[in-house]
Amino acid sequence: MWKSSPPITMRPTLSIIIANWNGIAFLQRCLSATLLSAQASGCETEVLLIDDASTDNSAEQAARDFPSIRMLRNIENSGFGATCNRGARQAQGDILIFVNNDLVPREPMVAELAAPLLADDQLFAVSGKTVEWDGHTPNHVNMAASLQDGQFTLTFDDAATLSPTMFVQGGCCAMRRDQFLNFGGFHPIFSPGYWEDYDISYRGLKSGWRNLYNPKAVGNHLGQGSMVRAHGARSIAITRQRNREFFQWLNFTDEAFIQSITASLPARVASAFVEPGEGRLWLRGWMKALAAWPEVEKERRNRSANLKRSDSDIFAEFADRGRPCP
Repeated sequence: MWKSSPPITMRPTLSIIIANWNGIAFLQRCLSATLLSAQASGCETEVLLIDDASTDNSAEQAARDFPSIRMLRNIENSGFGATCNRGARQAQGDILIFVNNDLVPREPMVAELAAPLLADDQLFAVSGKTVEWDGHTPNHVNMAASLQDGQFTLTFDDAATLSPTMFVQGGCCAMRRDQFLNFGGFHPIFSPGYWEDYDISYRGLKSGWRNLYNPKAVGNHLGQGSMVRAHGARSIAITRQRNREFFQWLNFTDEAFIQSITASLPARVASAFVEPGEGRLWLRGWMKALAAWPEVEKERRNRSANLKRSDSDIFAEFADRGRPCP
């Protein structure tokens, strides 16, 4: 059982936000390690656990064993993005640190996520490195993307030093709270989850901010797949494809990017009818995204006033920095 910390006597600098849904198998380890990492950071911190209507007693267990944390509870299941947004609105710190409930931070993680933001007011976000529970196999490193012949492809680079990144990992990252809220937090169109973190980090780049990847901010990922348990593997696969389209439609404004993606559509649709696997999943996701086009169009208009960088400029910065994701 975690011993209660002394009451915070001044406004915290860091607010650590953990969204939880039925995390009884791993939440105890996450909270124990997070509190140790927060203490080691030397910063005034608060830990907020936002429970997303769990039914497995994990919230009650956390409240009993970790009395120093602040707990908020959703009456109904709201999804990852909305739950994190609620925590961000309630947070008191200038810097938000998002930690997945199945992540076990190593002791330096909180400090390594926060330090670049405390030192540089031009940064929007810092992403950490997560590794599998075996302690060796990376599962999220420095992420970027390429666009060739209308094909949008994620790339990765297991960089050894602090370096610019296109995409920030939502379950192991730090963001500037005021700007996170200015952006409206994670956009609800991505519910129940996936790509909302890439969306807001890319939006930061297009608005003139910078993002960094810090390989010293490491957490072990337990990988219990709560989203798959909640929604089913096929449904989540389609949601990932849908949200991938949402990301492109919401963010790409360069005419060349739009034309390239549009020109590739006939061939992709045709191959989906021949290809029963990934192609068919993509088509299902694309059709679901298309059904939400009025909402996408409205959000594109909302974002247009604050754009300071082009897509081609951003993609050129990250060209040849990594390998395509498998």
